[in-house]
Amino acid sequence: MGRDRLIEEILDRLLLMGSEADRLTGAAAVFNQLNRTDLRALQALRAGGMTAGRLARALGVTSGATTRVIDSLVASGHVARGPDPTDRRRVQVQLTPAAEEQVDRTFAQLRVDARSLLETYDDAELGTVARFLEDVRLLVREHARRLSPRAGS
Repeated sequence: MGRDRLIEEILDRLLLMGSEADRLTGAAAVFNQLNRTDLRALQALRAGGMTAGRLARALGVTSGATTRVIDSLVASGHVARGPDPTDRRRVQVQLTPAAEEQVDRTFAQLRVDARSLLETYDDAELGTVARFLEDVRLLVREHARRLSPRAGS
């Protein structure tokens, strides 16, 4: 297969990957009895607590919508509000331990299967895959910003 054809094939698969990721998000949301935005908030918070403003940017929604998401997740016991450790005037939102376990459990088998797949690549290939995924993630974020000022912040 020629280089140009291989690049076109990769580009086509990337577009299909977006659809599959969207399908996974929908299935995971239903599985957890959450809406997609609430699930995306839990995933964003899995990396660590953050302010409501930072969460709004991560979700690509308004501050009002973020307040509703946080209120809903607090009421359901998924997140808790607390003081920001670096600035006590600010409030941080954090996953509860139960919600962290829930998010981990939801995607545990995917992680196991993906790890098994990644074990079939050598170190050089893993480096290339990691670089490619990060580059594409940033590229997708930038294009989302171009299409909608609030998307992909």
